[in-house]
Amino acid sequence: MCSYTHYGAFDREELGALQSVFDDLTAQPWFDASDEARESFARYLFDTFADATFDPAKHRFVVESSARMFYAKET
Repeated sequence: MCSYTHYGAFDREELGALQSVFDDLTAQPWFDASDEARESFARYLFDTFADATFDPAKHRFVVESSARMFYAKET
């Protein structure tokens, strides 16, 4: 993936990759569909990858594991 153009800004490819993972995981039946969960998960993604380049192939497992742990519906 491309590096940041400047601190705190994602390039188009990185933002698209984050959006794709966000969309995919929030559409899963186990994900809590509340606005609060979706907003918190979005903040988690931006906070977690603010200083590192996001690579969906490399980070997908960790992101999904975190989403399942913290944003799954209570059963």
